[in-house]
Amino acid sequence: MSFPANQRKVSMTSELPLAARPGVFCEEKILLMANYGAAAAAYCVSVAKLEQGIIRGSRETYAELRWSLETARMTCEAALRELDDHVSADGC
Repeated sequence: MSFPANQRKVSMTSELPLAARPGVFCEEKILLMANYGAAAAAYCVSVAKLEQGIIRGSRETYAELRWSLETARMTCEAALRELDDHVSADGC
């Protein structure tokens, strides 16, 4: 492929962020993705428990499950925000 005189080819080994280079992985991103996956799974479990609690439970059970769900939601959002911040900062 030829490039016009005013356009130069980007070097894959020196000009791209480290994580964007072929064969290079960002370990921190992988860890943050795993944390987000675990938080999202815990959030899903909390939603299912709340749903069952509404069907079977009392007001006290509902309040307890609702608190658990809200905590799981905040944890999930924080994990996603941390992942997004890393991707924006690191470029991976």
